Amino acid sequence: MDRSGKLTVLDQIAASDKVRKTIIDVASGLYAKKGFTATSIQEISEMAGVAFPVTYHYVKKKSEIMRMIMEDVLDVFRESLLKQIQGIGDPVEQLAIAVVLYMRVLDQQREKVLLIYQKSNSLDRASKARIMQLEVEVSNIFRGIINEGMEQGAFKKVDVDLMAYNIIMMSHMWILKHWHFKNRLTLDKYIDLQLETILGLIQK
Repeated sequence: MDRSGKLTVLDQIAASDKVRKTIIDVASGLYAKKGFTATSIQEISEMAGVAFPVTYHYVKKKSEIMRMIMEDVLDVFRESLLKQIQGIGDPVEQLAIAVVLYMRVLDQQREKVLLIYQKSNSLDRASKARIMQLEVEVSNIFRGIINEGMEQGAFKKVDVDLMAYNIIMMSHMWILKHWHFKNRLTLDKYIDLQLETILGLIQK
């Protein structure tokens, strides 16, 4: 830290997780306000209060921000889920926890998730491929729980891949159609109704 109290470049590199999140948050806000093409990495750096070399270390292309957003959403979901289902052997309970948690994480990151949908066509091929891969990783979490439930006899025999993506799309619907659902449903009520639908389709 220098005499003015600002973080030096070395401080910013050392505080990598915090700096990375700041860059993502600022970039997301600028993209939503100004648009993807009108926002420069230099502007992201200045608004985030992060030295340009440090920003460039994380983001060499603006499209990488989208990948970072998706990675963050997945990491928060995966880490929280592992903590909450630890020691729980019942696949029905595991699935319920996973669905509730995923919908809550998406709601917390609503603006960022919506941004990915809005700007995905502007991404280069490599970034699109990475985002699709991350989506599959989310799907695999649900697939693992569903497969375990089928093996234990708690769930009906279903198309596991299709059911996992049904869950993902039901979750994303809260983001994509929030303008409609917010007028009559709270997040908790939406989760309860969708969870009832999911378990009704899959539980024996």
